[in-house]
Amino acid sequence: MAEVSIFDIVIVGGGTAGCVLANRLSANPALQVLLIEAGCVGSTMWFRIPIGYAKLFGDPQYNWIFKTQPEPNLGNRRGPFFQGKVLGGSSAVNGMVYVRGQREDFDSWRAMGNVGWDFESVLSYYKRAEDQCRGVSEYHGAGGPMAVDDPPHRHEICDAFIAAAAEAGVPPNADFNGATQDGAGYYQFNMRRGQRVSTASAYLEPARSRRNLTILSESEVQRVLFEGRTAVGVEYIRHGVRHECRARKEVVVSAGGLGSPLLLQRSGVGPGELLNSFGIDVTQELSGVGRNLRNHFNPWISYRCKRPITFNDQAGTWYGRSGLMLRYLFLKSGFMAMGPVWAGAFIRTNPRVDRPDAQIHLFLFSTSRTEPKLNPFPGVMATVCQLRPESKGFVEISGPDANDEPRVCFNYLSSEVDKGVVNAGLSRLRDIMTRPALATYIGEEVDSFPDRTDDQERTTYAGEVRGTAHHLMGSCSMGVGDESVVDPSLRVHGVDRLRIVDASI
Repeated sequence: MAEVSIFDIVIVGGGTAGCVLANRLSANPALQVLLIEAGCVGSTMWFRIPIGYAKLFGDPQYNWIFKTQPEPNLGNRRGPFFQGKVLGGSSAVNGMVYVRGQREDFDSWRAMGNVGWDFESVLSYYKRAEDQCRGVSEYHGAGGPMAVDDPPHRHEICDAFIAAAAEAGVPPNADFNGATQDGAGYYQFNMRRGQRVSTASAYLEPARSRRNLTILSESEVQRVLFEGRTAVGVEYIRHGVRHECRARKEVVVSAGGLGSPLLLQRSGVGPGELLNSFGIDVTQELSGVGRNLRNHFNPWISYRCKRPITFNDQAGTWYGRSGLMLRYLFLKSGFMAMGPVWAGAFIRTNPRVDRPDAQIHLFLFSTSRTEPKLNPFPGVMATVCQLRPESKGFVEISGPDANDEPRVCFNYLSSEVDKGVVNAGLSRLRDIMTRPALATYIGEEVDSFPDRTDDQERTTYAGEVRGTAHHLMGSCSMGVGDESVVDPSLRVHGVDRLRIVDASI
């Protein structure tokens, strides 16, 4: 065991949230702050080039790669899914699309007793974070750390999609983060001057030189250390050597939708029966740790394109790839300057809902139904993402060590509401894609979505498509109920000096 080091605040996880915390907390020179990240620094050029997501996402060097338990409603498939394993976390490897939750999402949190989480309260923090290319407005801020840009140029298929959506009754929307999300339009991105902006580059890099901030990468935290019910530090392994560090004030866990509940469980905070089964002493019985796990289900329909103007065409030949690179190097435009999704829509799947309940992502490339390989012909695809899934899953340890593979199940489509939204959303998507405005671009479906109105057949189709999002949430839920894990100040129930700050809340 190496010498024990002492800090005021220990942050576990240098991902999307952890980098922000490291910046904000170390801005107080009186605090000694330690940030511990299991992944690497992420210095390759592909972290800066937007199309780098295609090289980085799913690479085990830069991603945690998990595999679900057999999903009962997806034909018992076991699918992989990824979370960033690098400073900046998933913000360093994802598609860079900048979309907030809806006003009603936050207001519903407040209605459940989470004071300070209503939309008007959180809006001020969004505005503080933003460096919006469109300037300051009622819904946006400028001068913040996080760049928000429009696409460097438009694409004719995206323009035609927006027109087709209007023909199908979905109005144009130039700002999905404005007064309403209803409608179709171009997304904005966390980019600036043709380069990705992650929380590592936006928040952590400017703070690196502070003497009161220590950053440890390639260091995996094994457990939170307790004295009684008080968190006093963490135990971690770096380059094969086991270390301890102490926190005078607090331990803040920002390890993500899977990492945070797993760390709590290994540390003796969680469902007592589970912990006892692995010989872990229970510090605090909290049944909700690892429960209420949710993710966006995200099936798609692929289409042949009638014109060779998709990424499939340009990436399919050496001279096409050369053109992509030259256009990026000299103009900072083209497919290399963009993420995977350029345009999309927020739709209502039936007239009874009071706000959008599904999101469409339009990809200017297409892949096979089961493999992440580009099709050898011009193609596009569009996904339907259910915004508020009711299906709940779980994540739990399978042993006391961090190297033990966790058990993860999302229980996709276990709710009848979820099945209905996904089926109706796919039908609305097909309606848009077959409208006259897209007729000169869109050909036949590659994997036909069922024409019949049999809900089970449509559910089976959705379950067979290799399409789930990577938006893990809910596994350490905030609230005041029996299965909540943290209070509205993100303090873990029943223990002292321990918080969770990430999407798991």
